[in-house]
Amino acid sequence: MEPQPVGRGTVVKEVATSEVVYQNCTVVRWDSVGLAFTTQRTVTEGGDVETVVSQVFVPWTNIQHVVIKEDRT
Repeated sequence: MEPQPVGRGTVVKEVATSEVVYQNCTVVRWDSVGLAFTTQRTVTEGGDVETVVSQVFVPWTNIQHVVIKEDRT
């Protein structure tokens, strides 16, 4: 079953690949090829800690799951 697209700017809770789990991502593009999104991460370089916003594209073949919404009770 092919995933139904969500709109640009939608925040998804989690995108998981076999190697990395991205959390609180903002959708840039969701199409039949894959998912493009922005994510914020912390990077340590040369002793400095920086917050970096990255734009990532992951083909559907590499995605294990996408959590679009999560409700807690």
